[in-house]
Amino acid sequence: MTVIREDSRLRSTWDALILALIVLTCVLVPYQVAFQHQVDWAGTVLLYVVDLFFLFDVFLNFRTSYRHQGAEVTDRAMIRRRYLTGLFAVDLLAALPLDALLLTMPGVELNGVSLVLLVRLVRLLRIVRLFVIFRRWESQSRTNAGFLRINKFFTVILLLLHWVACAWFLIPFMEGFPVDSWATSEGIEASTPATQYIRSMYWAIVTMTTVGFGDITPHRNIEYVFTMVVMLLGATLYAFIIGNIASLVSNLDSTKAAFWHRVESVNQYLRSRRVPPELNEQIRSYYEYIWSRYRGMDQESLFSDLPAPLRLEVLFNLTRRLIERVPLFQHCSPVLRNELLMALKPQIFAPGTVVVREGEPGNGVYFISRGTLEILSEADERSHGALGPGDYFGDLSLILGERRTASVKALDFCDVFVLDRANFSRIKTEYGEFREVLKKVAAERTDRISELVLEGVIL
Repeated sequence: MTVIREDSRLRSTWDALILALIVLTCVLVPYQVAFQHQVDWAGTVLLYVVDLFFLFDVFLNFRTSYRHQGAEVTDRAMIRRRYLTGLFAVDLLAALPLDALLLTMPGVELNGVSLVLLVRLVRLLRIVRLFVIFRRWESQSRTNAGFLRINKFFTVILLLLHWVACAWFLIPFMEGFPVDSWATSEGIEASTPATQYIRSMYWAIVTMTTVGFGDITPHRNIEYVFTMVVMLLGATLYAFIIGNIASLVSNLDSTKAAFWHRVESVNQYLRSRRVPPELNEQIRSYYEYIWSRYRGMDQESLFSDLPAPLRLEVLFNLTRRLIERVPLFQHCSPVLRNELLMALKPQIFAPGTVVVREGEPGNGVYFISRGTLEILSEADERSHGALGPGDYFGDLSLILGERRTASVKALDFCDVFVLDRANFSRIKTEYGEFREVLKKVAAERTDRISELVLEGVIL
């Protein structure tokens, strides 16, 4: 069997299944001990089926890669050594159906609870695997880590409440329901398991949240001791719960909060300087587009700290559709194409923005990735057509050394990549191939260029 990558869809799907089975185990086993007391064959069969999944999970853990210092380790010997010296013993102990050895002696009990059920409590060690799965998911980039931490937090808290509720009822049961026990005082010693569980869970929630209504109270020393432990645990967790939930919720979209705080600061400043409301609204619309499209990130600075090969790979994926549409890139060798990609600078233009103006000297080549732009002559307000995704302009004025004879105006929000004059001249000087590419592209665009030139348009 080949090594399974820890971030593969197969491993993630399997981990999700194991996570659900962990929760099932941590709920079912304590419930059987506290409220059923004797072996239930339907529950036994279900647990043994679940055990098969965990035994197979142990096998898969010997085949699952892991990350060490940023690198993925796929060597099977290293994977095996790491697992054997790590969680193998815990996983194996929690997966083995040790209680099956006692099924021939179902009558053996400890204070009214079948010894078979007590041995099953070893399966609660599976909760360790729950933390491993969540940690693995948090380290991957597919899901918001804040949501995962909140889910992990609530899962653990709910399981802890369940365990406390089970233990709270188990105490008077194993003592034979003394007349002064809390269960006898509530008159639920002969009630259905559902009623007993609901009352126990109610007490656990009230006590751990420090609400303390006082309608269900301890009466015996052991109940007082257990209550004090739960109260200390609840008091410790209360601040931890509230603080962490507030922190996690606020951090779920900290980037969004910071971005819109900056936008509000800009708007307040512009209003204080009595900028026209129309301009202020345009600026806000621009920021809204930046957020919806790029989540407020500056693409150019976002990847600036990446090494050149990795940054190039990111740029290639971000501009893949542009490369497929623009003939200029299709005629380039991979080396020249990469050089052009590294030199491109992303820019965003709002509707109504003049991208280049008539009479200006050529300052760069503009590659349109998204949006529509219109070619206009400002003198007679005449339109010379529109440019869309995959089109580019600005190369003619650079090559001919002429000033632009028309303007280009954005009709909607436009994403454009710009190759400025300095990089255009540098690449043309350093790469002789670039001149040939420009000639080929010019030949393919002859009809369009001739049409614009005849109309007196040079961009």
